[in-house]
Amino acid sequence: MPGEAMLRVANVENEDALESIRDALDLLDVYYEHVGSEPDEDRFPQTAYFDVSYDSKEQVERALEVLSEKYGFDAEVL
Repeated sequence: MPGEAMLRVANVENEDALESIRDALDLLDVYYEHVGSEPDEDRFPQTAYFDVSYDSKEQVERALEVLSEKYGFDAEVL
């Protein structure tokens, strides 16, 4: 996808927290793709990585600020 940015979200503690990220991106109506997690997609805590459109970078950053306060994420768009 041209114009991609990488969303990195660390300190994802459980599946509900991961789903909250997807829900927020869905509400923003931005293109995204979960490209992987470290150490493993089935283990928590994890750091999740998403490709997002570069045009949505500011929206995504604002939305993740709110979620970071609630869930303790360390999130940034690279």
